Amino acid sequence: MKPQFFGDVSVEKVIDMIDPFPAERAYPIDDLSPAENYKSWLEPHFYNFEIPAIILSFHSYIIRTPFHTILVDTCIGNHKTFGGMLDKWNKREGPFLDNLKKAGVTPEQVDYVMCTHLHADHVGWNTQLKDGRWVPTFPRAKYVFSKNDLDTAMERAKNTETSYIAPAYQESVLPVIEAGQVEIVETDFALDDALTILPTHGHTPGHYCLEINSGGREGILTGDCLHNAVGIAHPEWTTTFCEDKAKSNATRAALVESLTDRDVTLLPAHFAGPTAGRVRSQKGSDRRMFQVAPEAL
Repeated sequence: MKPQFFGDVSVEKVIDMIDPFPAERAYPIDDLSPAENYKSWLEPHFYNFEIPAIILSFHSYIIRTPFHTILVDTCIGNHKTFGGMLDKWNKREGPFLDNLKKAGVTPEQVDYVMCTHLHADHVGWNTQLKDGRWVPTFPRAKYVFSKNDLDTAMERAKNTETSYIAPAYQESVLPVIEAGQVEIVETDFALDDALTILPTHGHTPGHYCLEINSGGREGILTGDCLHNAVGIAHPEWTTTFCEDKAKSNATRAALVESLTDRDVTLLPAHFAGPTAGRVRSQKGSDRRMFQVAPEAL
């Protein structure tokens, strides 16, 4: 994805990892065959029909405004604890910090870290391991967490059976709290007159999107409201990752409906390839499609 510009605000993608994930595990529904109807725009970036698998990109966004440098979602991280279906990521090492540096940003230059939610693959680089201790990766930054997600993560961290949330909280969230770098928000956070949060609960109890409005252009960082572009055609397809299935489906459907045929650039958390695009009506169908933004190529 090329950097995207919204007036005097720029957005750039920084990749941690790209990984295919079995489609039938991502979408635990009886029939995924309708996805075949959308090959023309799902391939090659979003869906591999031979495996079949959805293609997941794990990336952050650097947002630069005239006043601040903001990092949105911090991916998987290095040396983190994963189990269950994500065991292959356990203790991994990746080049994220080098990729961030190539984009012209050092950890010390980040003013805000905004986590759309507190799942492990969105908080990993909040911290790094130094001398056997987890410390904030971005020493000057304020980390913006939603209150609902933080409260839930705290409760789940007390339960040793919660293998997905507990390690992420201990390794990637608690050290930031202990360092005094957390800013807790509910539904009314705004930054630099160009950025506002949009509560989109369902995937997690406190999930939020981030809206950009600057210079007459609009964008939205959708977090995990949308894991894959097929979710634009079928927002009713629940994912295995969503905590409140019914609510996340309703939230996703409402978001897709609100963005259809509007000049709003979507910047999803897991779309690979050019990533940025728009929701368009699909000719001859009542389904929507994802159209890659020409300026992202």
